[in-house]
Amino acid sequence: MSVVGIIANPSAGKDIRRLVAHGRVVSNQEKSNILRRVFAGIASTNTKKIIIMPDHSGLTISAASDVKDKLEVSYLDMRTADSQESSTLAAKLMYEQQIDCIVTLGGDGTNRVVAKGCKNIPLVPISTGTNNVFPAPTEGTLAGIVAGSIADKTLSVKESCNQSKKVDIYCNDQFIDAALVDVAISKEMFVGARAVWDITTLHSVILTRAEPASIGLSSIGSRLYNIEIDDPIGLYIILDKNIKSKKQFIKAPIAPGTISKIKIVDYKKININDKVQINTYPGTIALDGEREIELLPDNTYYAILNLEGPLVADVSKSMKLLSNIPQK
Repeated sequence: MSVVGIIANPSAGKDIRRLVAHGRVVSNQEKSNILRRVFAGIASTNTKKIIIMPDHSGLTISAASDVKDKLEVSYLDMRTADSQESSTLAAKLMYEQQIDCIVTLGGDGTNRVVAKGCKNIPLVPISTGTNNVFPAPTEGTLAGIVAGSIADKTLSVKESCNQSKKVDIYCNDQFIDAALVDVAISKEMFVGARAVWDITTLHSVILTRAEPASIGLSSIGSRLYNIEIDDPIGLYIILDKNIKSKKQFIKAPIAPGTISKIKIVDYKKININDKVQINTYPGTIALDGEREIELLPDNTYYAILNLEGPLVADVSKSMKLLSNIPQK
């Protein structure tokens, strides 16, 4: 049976950047409405089952009620989602249950933790977070149609999805975590508030993507070199204002409503499997906008770009493909 998984993060889009910038707040009511549209889209395909990550806000209750006569709806056998780890666990369980496609609601951070568990399951990400590069602002109905069509094999994964990149972080030659869009090396000592919003604290960033229409740290890279989701390269940028060297200045939208003038000390393209040494002590590493790793002087850290990120549905391309498929 064709099955679509649903992982909706009720906490996405509610971090400190709502206070220091002018980011939108996606309420749980709006997330619920998006899911109602997603479920309607899935119900229009030949996919007949949805499996959901349970969450403490009950985001999917109304959507499930809408399609109770059209779709079999069930919930994962797990504790109600209350942390990042919950989304990773949900993705792992969906992989074990051989889910065909997963729709995510969240930002770059949500999709990063889902990617830890979903392996080769295609993702249809819907943006409801803060700085969103990985998830596009996709209309829920279309996301549902595409997810259902991938699940029921009307769309092939090869034709409808892109293979994304990621940056793996190693400590003493042991893999510890990964980012889908950006790795930010900060001079701040503690993970603390987690969200990165003060550009002056950064030493450098590593990017998998640098597209002109993006916002957040990846927008810095787009002013230097354009890199798309499936280009086999990344970008390493040094920003540290304390480094004395020849420099250039750019302006970039590093957060909603925040355009900053940024000093670029140096930058270079990085290739797949290139190793980037991280030598900022003390400091932290932020992955897709959230500080996760404290840098300790007795350890050796480095990052490696690879092509083994999650498969991501291209909704626009997929809808074009569907328009050319004869309707039964």
